Amino acid sequence: MKKHKILLCLLSHHRIDKLKRLVNSVKQIEEDPLIELEPIIVINTLNDSYYQEVLNEGFSFSVVRTESNGKPGAGKNSCRELFLWSDADFLSQVDGDDWLYPTWSKSMSQHLFQYPNIDVLGLIPVDLVDHHNRGGHSFKCGPNNEYTGGVWGISLVKRPTHGAGEGDWVKHRKPNSFDRIILQSKLSAIYKMSEDIPNGEDHAYSIQLLSLHQKRKIRYFVTMSSDFYIQDLTISDSIQKSFSQIDHIEEMKTEMLKYINPQRSDLNELPVIYNDILINAKDKELYIKKTF
Repeated sequence: MKKHKILLCLLSHHRIDKLKRLVNSVKQIEEDPLIELEPIIVINTLNDSYYQEVLNEGFSFSVVRTESNGKPGAGKNSCRELFLWSDADFLSQVDGDDWLYPTWSKSMSQHLFQYPNIDVLGLIPVDLVDHHNRGGHSFKCGPNNEYTGGVWGISLVKRPTHGAGEGDWVKHRKPNSFDRIILQSKLSAIYKMSEDIPNGEDHAYSIQLLSLHQKRKIRYFVTMSSDFYIQDLTISDSIQKSFSQIDHIEEMKTEMLKYINPQRSDLNELPVIYNDILINAKDKELYIKKTF
């Protein structure tokens, strides 16, 4: 059976300690016969000293520095450009302050075996560590148990609605419940996210891709299998937290409305994959406590 080659871009602009955690997690990924991984570290920063710090670490993965404008969209688009020039079949980009589960390749293989025509794969819900409880199976973690982890042990989390309609973001002051893009084909990666929006560029991009799906230009799926990665929301100086989301909500909505009819702007319209999760909630908890 044909292998799927995935360019795994580890995108970082600061925090060498978190990048080292991510790199170590990639090395722990269990191999799968249908997945060929090509990890690459992408440094998108205005800080020359950080780039040198990464080089000094002597990581076994290739390191590429891309041009930055200080906003997250530019870095994420640079990963898409690297992918379009590569011989990989798919792109997966992960932020440098998050980290992966060992089941990453096996879960991705399960999805691609069932749906080899995927152009975009989004993820709902996301396992995370934050200052407060965000739902799911929760537990304390961190050096002094000062943070709360939240993970999901099944893929049958009920969504409030399903089908086409108006997205919550149209009228709500602070949009939520947007998926995280974890896989893209070259057919979808030719489309780029805004490099001007300081916060919410990923929300706007999901809506842009939804519009393309509606027009049958790409095939966009959402998965409920949360055994890919853990999001770290404890970092106070992340690039997203450098810009207040509230301050840029209207700018983000204006960008979204360039692409979508508000009456068909709900991501709940997308087809959903409910594959079994390959690591249970308790084992997720143990993994996060060990590696956080």
